[in-house]
Amino acid sequence: MGANRASVFFITISFITAFIFSVLVLPHVFSFFRPEWVAIIVIYWVIKAPLQVGVVVAWTAGLLLDVLEGGLLGVNALSLAIVAYLILTMHQRIKLFPLIQQSFTVFLVVGIHLMIGHFIRSLVGSSVPGIIYLIPAISSAILWPFAVLFIDKLAIKLR
Repeated sequence: MGANRASVFFITISFITAFIFSVLVLPHVFSFFRPEWVAIIVIYWVIKAPLQVGVVVAWTAGLLLDVLEGGLLGVNALSLAIVAYLILTMHQRIKLFPLIQQSFTVFLVVGIHLMIGHFIRSLVGSSVPGIIYLIPAISSAILWPFAVLFIDKLAIKLR
């Protein structure tokens, strides 16, 4: 995708959708399994359009997510910027991976995102005990192939 208006519009809409899914109220039982929607979209667009979506866009998206969630300001901004940097350094290799291998990469990178957030929250005393905070990395990895196929198909239809 080039940097034309349609692709910028599509990128923006995908981020808005991810923000909405991130703050939707779920029953407490399912809230632990909520995928990291914004991280998935950051990873997707850094792989597909690294010139349009990079560290600055990821940082901005993380800051918006911090505001929407009402949590500690800057936690998601920092961790999503690191996610974007990690993916940016290896995006050409990740493009060549099959979707299952990409899912494993998503699991690792989203896990890093969650660990950074957990570490910062533990410094201020508001973290969840144990490793239950890593469950969204598993659900994000499971969701990855479906998200890629859906967004790719939608992008083709919008061209």
